[in-house]
Amino acid sequence: MTELEQLDVFHDNSRHDSKSHWTLFTLLITMIHKSRWKILGVLTVFGVMVWYTISREESFDFHIMQDERMTCPLGEVEKKAAQLIANYTRDHPLFLQLKDYFWVRTPSPYELPYGTKGAEEILLRLLAVTSYSLPESVQSLKCRKCAVVGNGHRLRNSSMGDVINKYDVVIRLNNAPVHGYEHDVGSKTTMRLFYPESAHFNPKTENNPNTLLVLVAFKPMDFLWMETILHDKKRIRKGFWKQPPLIWDANPEQVRILNPYFMEVTAAKLLNIPMKQLRKFKQKPTTGLVAITLALHFCDMVDIAGFGYPDSANKKQSIHYYEQITVKSMATSGHNVSHEASAIKKMLVMGLIKNLTYF
Repeated sequence: MTELEQLDVFHDNSRHDSKSHWTLFTLLITMIHKSRWKILGVLTVFGVMVWYTISREESFDFHIMQDERMTCPLGEVEKKAAQLIANYTRDHPLFLQLKDYFWVRTPSPYELPYGTKGAEEILLRLLAVTSYSLPESVQSLKCRKCAVVGNGHRLRNSSMGDVINKYDVVIRLNNAPVHGYEHDVGSKTTMRLFYPESAHFNPKTENNPNTLLVLVAFKPMDFLWMETILHDKKRIRKGFWKQPPLIWDANPEQVRILNPYFMEVTAAKLLNIPMKQLRKFKQKPTTGLVAITLALHFCDMVDIAGFGYPDSANKKQSIHYYEQITVKSMATSGHNVSHEASAIKKMLVMGLIKNLTYF
């Protein structure tokens, strides 16, 4: 075969190959055109499957993180609290007991709210009708995971209710309501710390049947108020900055008297208030900070929620999640909120406590 004939054959083959390639390409386009909805459907299903898998993994990771956070760090709170609180000990009882006041006239060198000096007589009568024990369900726990729930505006629309309910011990403050706010603040209450002026007029509506109602006494009149309530005596109407409830339907078996030791620790060791010059200092710790101190001496894990006040740019914002009271109301309260905020931030930085809401 001559070179010319070979060239003709080459051109014929090239034309054939080109025609074949074009035919194949055209067929592919036709198939895609006819099946484009099927292909889109397959791609859509594939995309949904990928999204579902990723979301499942993220959800799984979130629950793992939650479970890890809820794992009990035994000994960690005690170790870190000892770094912050000088002479830290868990030897002091949470609540006052009658047996401690039978023979000792002045078991404390301080007057209320940091001790019971001068109030022993009324305290004896009060302790005769109250108890000091913890519920067996709490006492028997190998690990006490505690949540101290503040009353701050940060809890509003937080959706933290289910998270708070998972804790072994939930400590609440004053008259903060639960009913109607369960989605944000939960419904479980193990202890509620209060003083007469902050007592809810009907404690049964905002607490569980087994909730411990813990009186934080700031003055002897607080003991007297509780005694008149529990003994159904003539009510005292003077000596309070705000009229406390005259009718307070509570089961005496659920009432406890907080050991003033925790108020002393809060003031002297967290807020650095000089105990020898108490009369010169009108500043007193808030019930919230006292509750955190109590938890540090009782729990194996301490988380907080709803603490902190609005910044200076939000002076008109309510400080509570349930009522419209601004930070101006704190000006005459005797509480140094900025000082307490610094103490809480220090505990957060140390990892001594953790925050469920922002601070």
